[in-house]
Amino acid sequence: MRVIRPEALLVEQRRRPRRVAAAMIAVGVVSLVLAFIGPPSPIRIALLTVTGAIGIGIGARWLNQALQPNLPLLRIGAMIELLSPTLGDDYTLIVQPPLPVRDLGRLDGILVGPGGVRVLTVREWHGRYRARAKTWEYDTHSRHGWIPCRTNPSTDAAALVFGVHRWTDEQGLPDLGIKPAIVFPFAHSHVVLEEPGDEIVTTDNAPWWANAYGRVMRINEATSARIVQTLLDAAEPSADVGFSWLVDRGP
Repeated sequence: MRVIRPEALLVEQRRRPRRVAAAMIAVGVVSLVLAFIGPPSPIRIALLTVTGAIGIGIGARWLNQALQPNLPLLRIGAMIELLSPTLGDDYTLIVQPPLPVRDLGRLDGILVGPGGVRVLTVREWHGRYRARAKTWEYDTHSRHGWIPCRTNPSTDAAALVFGVHRWTDEQGLPDLGIKPAIVFPFAHSHVVLEEPGDEIVTTDNAPWWANAYGRVMRINEATSARIVQTLLDAAEPSADVGFSWLVDRGP
């Protein structure tokens, strides 16, 4: 599976907390230094001391954020690791394409290949869940049993497909038969599938899902290339970032 991601955007996501942390800590240190080398005015010293403490405190919080694992990147990395071994080089995954469409929410990727187009949204839920038709339930492991989930991935996925489909129509692309796929790339997500209404990919069924997905050829190579190029052309002016080709082949 070929992977395309906005590498410059990912680098910026890593750097921004560090830059903010450095700037705020610098402001705090300078304020504290000025508090003790200037005129001995109690009000001046108090204001500069408070400013210094606030700057260092905010900087420390941003620095802590910078040192924490980047959850969106971990989520995307786990999705790539799950899907790559199951799909051949004739499939292309475009990670988080910044399409000029409002309200796309958690659009984690668009997968293009002979089996068609899949709009991917990732969930990193902990626990045991059950998907029946468009209904999602959580196992409380208590007398309450299964209870409805507070959020519904099927509803979110349907909204994503609607937005992407509307955009492809505006671009003059043919009817691509776009479908949603909800991905659970972590082993701590246990999903019981009881005739779900959407395609759901987990660490347990990924090979089976890929086989079913690619069983019928819906898009030829030329159409796939056109879709991918259209997605990249649309993303570049809206995000002003470059794209790096990362090739990952399954075993």
